[in-house]
Amino acid sequence: MRQIPEDDLGQVLRSVAKGDRAAFRRLYEQAAPTLFGICCRILRDRNAAEDAFQEAMLRIWQKSYLYDPAKGGAMNWMVTVVRRVALDRLPARRTGPVSLTDESVTALVEALSDQASRDPGLAPDLRRCLGLLEQNYRQSVLLAYYYGLSYEELAEHSSVPVGTIKTWIHRAVEKLQLCLSQ
Repeated sequence: MRQIPEDDLGQVLRSVAKGDRAAFRRLYEQAAPTLFGICCRILRDRNAAEDAFQEAMLRIWQKSYLYDPAKGGAMNWMVTVVRRVALDRLPARRTGPVSLTDESVTALVEALSDQASRDPGLAPDLRRCLGLLEQNYRQSVLLAYYYGLSYEELAEHSSVPVGTIKTWIHRAVEKLQLCLSQ
């Protein structure tokens, strides 16, 4: 299957908003692996992820008219929809703490690097940029992104105030953006 460029993906999403089922099929084929992966990472249970993914795709079909290309890319809009659906289901699903060991962070970096190598829209040197971050910044941003942990959950696991977590994530994102733009 041919990858749909991001600009064209926005056009496909606008066609979906008009009720075009063929466009939705193309959108599904293009975005499903990434979107389902997000559900799996957040919920950490395949059955729950499948349910969340199905609900998210239904919302994308029903709410595609809300997509505004002036506010960002189509894939980013769909990722936001999927994350919201998955995170809404998360409080009932969370059963235990997430490990904050170096091995966990290494595994997350590997997974994100694999995703970056498959997605030309992501910088190929993501691993290098993540490696430049201080450990607390790297752990916080990866666990927030990859597992969908809230600021409060991260603060509890790290034994620091919520404000500190917010600062760490904000600074990590700034440093990643700077590194990836060079």
